[in-house]
Amino acid sequence: MEILENIQKNIDDFKADILKLDQFLTGTRVSYSFFQHKYPEVQKEFSEKTRSEEEVEGMHIFENLNDSISIHEVEVLKYCFINIIARTDAFLNDIARSIYLWKKPDLQEKAREKIILNFSHSSFKDKLKHFKKEFELTFPHIENKESTIVELFSTRNIILHNNCLVNETYLKINRDSKLRVGDERVIGEEYLKLTFVMAVIIARSIEEQVHLKANNANAADAKSRAAD
Repeated sequence: MEILENIQKNIDDFKADILKLDQFLTGTRVSYSFFQHKYPEVQKEFSEKTRSEEEVEGMHIFENLNDSISIHEVEVLKYCFINIIARTDAFLNDIARSIYLWKKPDLQEKAREKIILNFSHSSFKDKLKHFKKEFELTFPHIENKESTIVELFSTRNIILHNNCLVNETYLKINRDSKLRVGDERVIGEEYLKLTFVMAVIIARSIEEQVHLKANNANAADAKSRAAD
């Protein structure tokens, strides 16, 4: 039972992380919007009288910030996207480790950690195959969105390793993409919303299947005891 509680904690912690990221994004954008709304008023008040050198220097900081907000907003979206995918990767590793403790408790720690290390370096698609092969766990809701999720992970890779530019590896993975080699993969608001949704689908689907497995195991145990 303690192992199942740990698995649920993995899931709940991941959901909380995603919610915090969403709150961070909302709070940051509200702050930028408030600043932009107030900036003309601050600028007008500043220009109405002679200012010291220190005040002028401070105003330059505000001016630079105002000029840079559009760039900052793009970077914030990119930061949140990378963070979501990174946290999803970490979540899948935590879940795999906990399920090994649940389903294969006799496996030596050294062997288990070696498997988890290899698992952590595998693609999202291979992670799903691993869950199915090792634990007979399938996730229909995830599988229905698999191509979308795979694209998100491959986008993370080109952001980190190819300066957001589409390469042949990306196109080989995403054969239906309309992008071409050298195109920039832009992280817009709608794309980030999609990423949040996919992360929630992953969490809920794993939670659903783990509960189903646990309930089936409990039912089988109860039936076996009744037969005895």
